[in-house]
Amino acid sequence: MLHKWKAAECGAGAGAAGGDQRRRCVAASLSMLIAATLAFLAYVAFFPDDGAGGLYRLWRCQDCAGELGEFPGDEDAAADGPTAGGGRVRSPTTLSHIVFGIGASAQTWDRRRGYAELWWRPDQMRGHVWLDEEPVTPWPAATCPPYRVSADASRFGDRASASRMARIVADSFLAVTAELGNDTAREEVRWFVMGDDDTVFFPDNLVAVLRKYDHEEMYYVGAPSESVEQDVMHSYGMAFGGGGFAVSYPAAAALAKAIDGCLDRYRYFYGSDQRVQACLSELGVPLTREPGFHQVDIRGDAYGMLAAHPVAPLVSLHHLDHIQPISPRGKTALDAVRPLVGASRLDPARALQQSFCYQHGPGYTWSVSVAWGYTAQVYPWAVAPHDLEVPLQTFRTWRSWADGPFVFNTRPMRPDDACARPAVFFLSRARNDTSGRATVTEYARHAARRPEKKECDKASFRAASTVHTVRVYAPRMSESDWKRAAAALLQDEADEVGLRVGGADTALRRSRARYTIGPSVLTP
Repeated sequence: MLHKWKAAECGAGAGAAGGDQRRRCVAASLSMLIAATLAFLAYVAFFPDDGAGGLYRLWRCQDCAGELGEFPGDEDAAADGPTAGGGRVRSPTTLSHIVFGIGASAQTWDRRRGYAELWWRPDQMRGHVWLDEEPVTPWPAATCPPYRVSADASRFGDRASASRMARIVADSFLAVTAELGNDTAREEVRWFVMGDDDTVFFPDNLVAVLRKYDHEEMYYVGAPSESVEQDVMHSYGMAFGGGGFAVSYPAAAALAKAIDGCLDRYRYFYGSDQRVQACLSELGVPLTREPGFHQVDIRGDAYGMLAAHPVAPLVSLHHLDHIQPISPRGKTALDAVRPLVGASRLDPARALQQSFCYQHGPGYTWSVSVAWGYTAQVYPWAVAPHDLEVPLQTFRTWRSWADGPFVFNTRPMRPDDACARPAVFFLSRARNDTSGRATVTEYARHAARRPEKKECDKASFRAASTVHTVRVYAPRMSESDWKRAAAALLQDEADEVGLRVGGADTALRRSRARYTIGPSVLTP
């Protein structure tokens, strides 16, 4: 067949002349094939898009993220988790992509609703408060999430209320799918976030945390308890529900399909959060830990823990009614947390972030620790950063009221030793500076309810006793700042700490690793 093709194409001959002619025909055919191949490759190189998905599509990497099969840039990937398949560019996650499910009781809602009103933004957020029955009083729709009544959960037997709460993520998912079915959905949903009616969320920081993860994958994000005894009793791999947790859309979809059968198997678990964790575990979705979610499973005074927050966005606080008010600026737990929430609106990322500075003068040495938006401490002696970042133990464990253990280190608080106590200051004022790119926060000295019988007579303590106000200047943190080495970031941006001493303004200003004192508040 090949001989006949050549004869038809090139003509027939005989003898030696015919052989030479056949060789010339073969050479010509090969030359034409090579030329055609080079032309095709040139076309691909200079005219890559034929507009119709033609031959060029066969040369593209179908599973690669970029248009030409290249890896996506770090900036794009970090904006909202790994890029979705096919190189599709998606917008960053915002509050409108999150559906909140708040577990509550009709009998306690009126007493606790103030916590939700602190953080809920009706024009930006979506979600529901899930009640066990119709509310007792008219619903405050202008300041709170809308409500829904959960389905009857009595079929789950003992502690049916825990199963009702465990179904909230699934119920929220079903509510969203119903909206999609009747075309009333406002925007795509990427995350479902669960919390209690006494949970205080810091929404901008929640968004910053969730942007780190690919919402098209199965994720379960939260944190365990602060008290080891609680984690041992329940699970180290569980996100404690009062501190809040987030479930990505695919994980919520899988959970909604499996939830009822799963709850039948785990009805003996104590809490709803443990049941949710068990069901997600069956689906192969482990807990992704984020230290900014706080169950606050402690008793007494949470001051030491909050004054040494981990270098991570503050996402939530819980159990505020079960501890002492976190600040003397409020008589109730709700009023005491208002200053922190208010300051966080000026610079959400910086809330509770800790920075240090040092001051040396004639006869004294000061170490200053600032938990932005909450408190400042002046230690009239040298304290290394390694120690300052460890929480003072002003609290006890949740269940047994013991001195520990906790899931983090603590250092002792010695209230009976006047020469071992820092001077403590609480937030009294927060504002934007005139440039609009930075904030100014002031912290007033806290006078103990019962004056100490004896003050420390060391020179450094006498000098510190004249400080009445700590003033902090700080540039706004951006979400991208979390990509830097966080400890270096906070140290670099400690900026300026001003002190009001005996009625005159002075300042501690950063100069390399030292701070110097001047006659008036210095500008950056």
